[in-house]
Amino acid sequence: MMVGIMSVAEIKATIDSMTDEERFLAAAYLQHQANERDAAYVTLLTARMEAMDHGNKVSWEDALHMHEMMEQKGM
Repeated sequence: MMVGIMSVAEIKATIDSMTDEERFLAAAYLQHQANERDAAYVTLLTARMEAMDHGNKVSWEDALHMHEMMEQKGM
């Protein structure tokens, strides 16, 4: 089944009719697409993943503790 190309007006109308959650997911998808096309972002993400592969990670317990500390400070 072929899907037709939507006009900008149709895309805007579709976005306008979405729920807040649907708009949030659409925005996240568009940001993901932009990130995948950004060579600098891909390079940075690859470096971060390699650092994690070499043990540069935060444990679940440490992350939970940092979260609790931030909540106490109202962050």
